[in-house]
Amino acid sequence: MAESITLVGAPFSTFTRTMRMALLHLNVEHKLEQTMPHTKVAYKYNPFGRIPSLLHKDQVIFETSAIRDYIDTTINNALTPQDLNTRLKMDQLISVLCDYIFHHIVFGIAKPRENYENQGKAESEIAELLKKPLKQAGKIIGAVDGLIDKNGPFLCGHELTWADYFIYPAIADVFSLPEGEFFKEKAPRLFEWYKQFKEREEVIHTYPDTVADIRSKKSSL
Repeated sequence: MAESITLVGAPFSTFTRTMRMALLHLNVEHKLEQTMPHTKVAYKYNPFGRIPSLLHKDQVIFETSAIRDYIDTTINNALTPQDLNTRLKMDQLISVLCDYIFHHIVFGIAKPRENYENQGKAESEIAELLKKPLKQAGKIIGAVDGLIDKNGPFLCGHELTWADYFIYPAIADVFSLPEGEFFKEKAPRLFEWYKQFKEREEVIHTYPDTVADIRSKKSSL
């Protein structure tokens, strides 16, 4: 597009990565203005200081669902299925990400683990502290596994949709955890989707400085 598009966010942010991957896939030229959440720059575009925000022409759009709708409406709607049933499945998966995967897995396992590691706790103590929330997280990711279309190769079947770009960043970070093997066993179909999706060009391009990348670098030290 001729007009300048700026995405305000950070590489480690899963929703920033969602939008970066989608824009790359849609061949939308844009630049990334890097900022952490709750910084002066973040509050400039979002009254709650969260990321990402999208700047286009005279528009400032915050909240990822609104950014998605804006892209569909004004730029390119190729990632939103025209078929009602496929679109409903896509919307359900995105809702599951926001309401269940984030609550029980990202904030239930990944974030606490990071805090415990930063506190210098032993792995045995971390495993004990996460034992109960991990049980619940296993049920959640198992349920997500049952929602994946069996015909693939994408989450909603043969069609690449927003659901793939919304769910992938969080799942990639989750599979990078020491609990990754547990989650792979609970969600084998989700893991197979993850393995093939991670080879996509836009996924590789947005990998640096993600949680998965940071953890990989730490483990190799």
